[in-house]
Amino acid sequence: MEFIVLGSGSHCAALGKRARGPAGYALALKQETLLFDLGFGALTQLARSGTAPESVSRVFLSHRHPDHVGDLPALLFRYRYAEPRRCALLRLYGPRGFRGFFERLRRAHHPWLNPRGYRIELEELEGGSVVRGSGWAVRCREVPHSTQALAFRFDSSQGSLCYSGDTGFDGGLAGFARGTDLFALECSLDKERSDLAHLSAAQALALGRASGAKRVLLTHLTPDSERALSRLRLRRNERKASDLLFIRL
Repeated sequence: MEFIVLGSGSHCAALGKRARGPAGYALALKQETLLFDLGFGALTQLARSGTAPESVSRVFLSHRHPDHVGDLPALLFRYRYAEPRRCALLRLYGPRGFRGFFERLRRAHHPWLNPRGYRIELEELEGGSVVRGSGWAVRCREVPHSTQALAFRFDSSQGSLCYSGDTGFDGGLAGFARGTDLFALECSLDKERSDLAHLSAAQALALGRASGAKRVLLTHLTPDSERALSRLRLRRNERKASDLLFIRL
């Protein structure tokens, strides 16, 4: 299986060579593709990666901020009008409050997001929730952020990963990601700030190292966090994410 970084940045892209799209990640399995967040431009990045949008079976959304859900309308709009039409069930998952958010989104765009030829199933998740698929499971942990937010852990016989979503410091997150093949961890700030529920570069590295994950991928990067990381020494199993990064698990 392959983990594809569609967007490795935050809500505000830097200029020039360091421009990054906002959060979006795809996990390509043998028979299906799972999405973890879908920020602006992620659908185009998915196509650029060579992954057919029709292969997406489930979308896991960590929280409702636009830089993480901005391309959800684009995905549903495609499914309504693309030929050949989608026929497979699409399952959407989000934290508490997601159902009301989704209904408001559909009303705002009515009728252009309503499915034609397929069905949507929606489920709100919370800490301790488990979603099971064919040979895999996704577990959830609530994390501290400015709105309801979840971290996700994927486990299968083929490999494992943890995706933090947006989070402030949570020491328990290291245990949640314990021993995974890949820990995709947000890293937004140059230094710790109590007024922002995000991780500084030093906090992200500390959590990644405490997790014992085989590889730590720092993502949701900003110019500030990139400068901070340049001053810190990364270990061999730690790296900064880039857009359209493919990681074999």
